[in-house]
Amino acid sequence: MVTPRSRMWESRVLMRNAVLTACIAGGLAWAAGTTQAANEQTLMPLVTAIHVHSTTSTGTLDLDALAERAEHLGIEALLLSENLALQYEYGLQPLRGILKISLSFPSLISYGMKRYLKDVHDAQARHPRVLLIPGLEVAPHYYWTGSLWTRDLTMHDAQKNLLVFGLHESEDVAGLPALGNSSSYRYSPSALSGLLPALLVLPAMKGWYDRRRSSRMIDRSGRRRRRRIGAIVLAMSGVVLLFNGWPYSSSQFSPYDAAAGYQPYQTFIDAVNRRNGLVIWSLPEARDFHTVSAKGFGAVTIRTDSHPDALVSTAGYAGFGGLYQEARQATLPGGTWDQLIDQFVRGTRALRPSMIGEIAFHSPDHAGKELDQVLTVLWVRERTEAAVLEAVRNARGYAVERYHPDFRFVLETISLQSVDGSPRSMMGDKLLIGKGQAVKVEAKISTTDRHPHKLTMRLIRSGRVIDRLDGTTPLDYEFVDHAVPSDARSAYRLEVTGGQTGELLTNPIYVEVTAPKRPS
Repeated sequence: MVTPRSRMWESRVLMRNAVLTACIAGGLAWAAGTTQAANEQTLMPLVTAIHVHSTTSTGTLDLDALAERAEHLGIEALLLSENLALQYEYGLQPLRGILKISLSFPSLISYGMKRYLKDVHDAQARHPRVLLIPGLEVAPHYYWTGSLWTRDLTMHDAQKNLLVFGLHESEDVAGLPALGNSSSYRYSPSALSGLLPALLVLPAMKGWYDRRRSSRMIDRSGRRRRRRIGAIVLAMSGVVLLFNGWPYSSSQFSPYDAAAGYQPYQTFIDAVNRRNGLVIWSLPEARDFHTVSAKGFGAVTIRTDSHPDALVSTAGYAGFGGLYQEARQATLPGGTWDQLIDQFVRGTRALRPSMIGEIAFHSPDHAGKELDQVLTVLWVRERTEAAVLEAVRNARGYAVERYHPDFRFVLETISLQSVDGSPRSMMGDKLLIGKGQAVKVEAKISTTDRHPHKLTMRLIRSGRVIDRLDGTTPLDYEFVDHAVPSDARSAYRLEVTGGQTGELLTNPIYVEVTAPKRPS
């Protein structure tokens, strides 16, 4: 999320444990046998807009206006992503607790989680045709480099965000470890060290009440005066230092620690998972770079770099934003997404790397975005929040971005099956085939206006383009792959592009070659 209003502002043990868990869980998932195609009669497509802000945080439309707009645009579900905490501060050494600059913007910290959940519940009752799902957008960590004194102060990673869904208790949200979320801060030995200045009261009292005799009255009077001045200085220093340490609690990761890497993010993901929530990496290739004036100290740089490496460096998240209105490389054949897919099929990553389309909507006049410009179409079992999140976890859907204001691509069907007529498998599923068998890929692409439009389709198998077709909608596509690798698991996905129409990316369908049964 990159907005004018929010721009202002790795643990080896954890990663080792995450990888071990992934290996075990991934192996069990593949050993369990095929996940056959879900009966298409029990599933239905649900058009969703993911990452939407309202006036609760940094949006300009309230929930009613958003629901009405969604219904008008044919959107069936909104996954709201209100900012958890937009509170930033920079403290000057050596008194960072007192000499500091603080800025805050509308967020759930000030609005209230209970109030937000009630608002969504009430709005859902007024707009039953659009499913409203409450969620959060969180930047768990940011850090500073440079200083005001040297006029090179830079704030990093304020836009390195995660989306969170599935949390419905304010207590769960209150404990999420993120900078700015002070309710998650904890007392620690380092934080409590701020109480040590209280010990200065002892020498201060001794200096004030010292009644040692002196042989000369003038010496005694002068020494007493000096002792009492010293006592006052000690006492005032203690008071200042006590205030500097207030409130004696801190976040696990400091905003002045540039070496934290992805530890704060992994810690945050683990905390959400313990609460049975769902995490999505938001806009992993989005950048933010601008400066703001600091009167008398030059300019302060606000910087977030593209971070697709976050997808490989962390574990336990359910998916990532792979299609949005910025230049992207992670979803190209052989890119970061295919690396994640390869880790999953080899059993070193427990969760399917689910790809979503992400709109990051704040207002109709922000960055030229309309609410339906980037959508995710999920195949769900029922029209409920639980079913939507289950579809996201299982990568049962596709992302689509429209370039033309009046129409977009539609993926009507997609499936894989062996040429001998085995049950069809769809996105997120796994198809088991015998060694030497070919697989048939079938798909149908159209557009919402049902008119002919040119397109280019590429079939990608495990990071390699194995077929390309230039055609016109509506397109019935069929391809038989006779070169399925017999010594590895594979993943098939489609990429559709079309001049003025837009772009469409599907989540993969997995294929595993099994050894033939031995005769009994």
